[in-house]
Amino acid sequence: MNRKIMAALLAALVAMPAMADDFDKLKAKGELVIGVRDSSPPFGFFDKAKGTVSGYDIDFALWIANKLALKPVFKTVDPADRIKVLKEGKVDIVVASLAKTAEREKEVDFSFGYYVSTQKLVAKKGKFTDLLQLDKMSVCAPSGTTNAKYLQDISQSVKIVAPPDYAEAFSALVAGKCDAVSGPEATLLGNLAKLPNRNEYEVPDVPIASEAIGVGVRKGEKRLLKAVNDALSEAETSGEATKIFNRWFGESAAVKLQRTFKINR
Repeated sequence: MNRKIMAALLAALVAMPAMADDFDKLKAKGELVIGVRDSSPPFGFFDKAKGTVSGYDIDFALWIANKLALKPVFKTVDPADRIKVLKEGKVDIVVASLAKTAEREKEVDFSFGYYVSTQKLVAKKGKFTDLLQLDKMSVCAPSGTTNAKYLQDISQSVKIVAPPDYAEAFSALVAGKCDAVSGPEATLLGNLAKLPNRNEYEVPDVPIASEAIGVGVRKGEKRLLKAVNDALSEAETSGEATKIFNRWFGESAAVKLQRTFKINR
């Protein structure tokens, strides 16, 4: 190829503007549409007093939007639809108790973990004391969550009931349609606290699995992912992450847990 033609092509390529990615588009519109949950207390739930969603996830979502200088717009999503709505562009990020798994990481990118969850069961008092009992149990595990897989990894005989969310899972438990509900310990305790007959149930100290929860971002959106990670890192170093944890899991909270993790790069 003629040197002059080559030089002209190179100059044209250098002059061409880079295609706008999600980060540029978000900055242009000035808002961040965030997929959240509204029936998974204390992570995300509809707060009647405020008329909007509240929770641990929501506080982190607000922090991220603030650090990105974008207006937060919340869109509630069912557990089974979290990755779907993200991939379809209906939300910009997902902050909805989305656990990192190898399968999910093939579809979306994850931020640093902002919560480490222990999966357990809630059942009638004295009914569940050993993992071997799973072989003869029916367990409600909301559709789209990782709970069913963890249970089936332990027992091939466990019967899985898959309601759409935790509210319906707990309704099924009370109605006797399943023997237990599986999920993150904090979510189980948060839902249990709302039951009028909560003293009849317990969350035995029998761990099912452990997992990290992160923010979901569309594949390849490196600048947006970096901005989210920078915001989460600042939350940790500034002490904001601890404040959020204590707000929802501290001594004055309905669900009391110890913070045994840090947000790490």
